[in-house]
Amino acid sequence: MYINDKNTPKLFPNFFHFGNSINADNRWLKLSKILPWEKLDRIYGSYFSENIGRRAKDSRLICGLLIVKYLKNSTNEEVLQEFSENPYIQAFCGCEYFSSRDIISPSILSERKKRLGQDFFDFFYGEVADILKTQKSIKFKDLPGKRKNFFDLVLNKLKNIFK
Repeated sequence: MYINDKNTPKLFPNFFHFGNSINADNRWLKLSKILPWEKLDRIYGSYFSENIGRRAKDSRLICGLLIVKYLKNSTNEEVLQEFSENPYIQAFCGCEYFSSRDIISPSILSERKKRLGQDFFDFFYGEVADILKTQKSIKFKDLPGKRKNFFDLVLNKLKNIFK
């Protein structure tokens, strides 16, 4: 079962554990502003029943962790450890409050990657590559007709920025 709670009004919308000390120019926050989270959420939600089964983890959390995992070339365990230590990565993944506790088990990332399958990631690769190209936030060569290689090139450039 999957339910998107993003439209639920927040009880304390302006409260964040770090107050105003979080830097809006952080690279993770900048990247989060240009990604198609709503489209990813719609497609992610289509892989789950609306009213049967245990509630699925939020799409932004899962997709965000998969992006961090790839950009930082980390294992599931490493990305979850970094998530628990870094408020910017938590904000990138859609969290409104910093939490040092474990949010999910490392096996969920592998399970979700299998469940979402190639169609989801083909959409994701194409959408993100197009957005980064129009934002001109990263300069790169276009590889016509080779979208997957093109996306790998973009992600490798992002990896260099995030090292």
